[in-house]
Amino acid sequence: MTPPPDQFVQVGRIRTRFWQMGTQGSAVLLLHGIACSVLEWQRNIEALAAHHRVFAVDLLGSGLTDKPADETYNIPRLARFALDFLTSVGVEHAHLAGNSLGGRLALECAREAPERVRSMLLVDPAGMAERPTLLEFRLASVPLLGELATLPNLRGTRMLWRKAFADPDAFVTDELVASKCRLARLPGAQAAFLKTLRSFVNLRGFDAPQVQALQAALPDLLVPTFVVWGRDDRFVPAAHADVLREHLPDVSVQVWDRCGHAPMVECAERFNAEALAFWRGVDARAAT
Repeated sequence: MTPPPDQFVQVGRIRTRFWQMGTQGSAVLLLHGIACSVLEWQRNIEALAAHHRVFAVDLLGSGLTDKPADETYNIPRLARFALDFLTSVGVEHAHLAGNSLGGRLALECAREAPERVRSMLLVDPAGMAERPTLLEFRLASVPLLGELATLPNLRGTRMLWRKAFADPDAFVTDELVASKCRLARLPGAQAAFLKTLRSFVNLRGFDAPQVQALQAALPDLLVPTFVVWGRDDRFVPAAHADVLREHLPDVSVQVWDRCGHAPMVECAERFNAEALAFWRGVDARAAT
């Protein structure tokens, strides 16, 4: 599909890019993963907008959103940014759908402001357990080594993103690689990426105190939650879904075969149908 036009809004001092489609139904906010942007939702936004007011946002430090050198890039700050974005576009509460880091941010938003989160759709969320996670990300957490290893180039970008898909030949196109390199080369992008990554990943894996704090908080999160995970995820193992299955009070978990770290891309038609069915059920429950 042709993506919706880029729009920009001020979120505090941050000039923020977003997409918006749909004029009816409950609001949905789509949160991308690290080193990603609204482009990750190209296969979804039109289908979801047939029934919802859908917003996809470039997070602080990502995509075409500002990347101030003096900003704090960590999970609490990014979650607050997501909530402030909703306020800036006039949305009081929304269904949150997040992939990878975006899924972790959805959980943080629900911890901080549960009254603003109608539901969570967590897609291969990062940081549910300490280990393992992709070696490239762990190495990038090391000072100096990370700066060298993450210098944007076409070859390295292609190699990394081929690991995101069960069928990389179908999804890691020249266009995808070029677009990711183009965004990664923007001023401040590499520094913002590394600050974000290092705020919750180290050489051993996901930061243990943060993982432990999250796991302790999960039983108190009463927000309806649907978890989708690709069985062939090489970035964050599907076994991490067990943490959410065991600790969240109102959760449904699906692990999809022949799917990697980005089910909304690789299994878009199924993802769209399952998301719409989930939100329809949540909205119906809220109306009774």
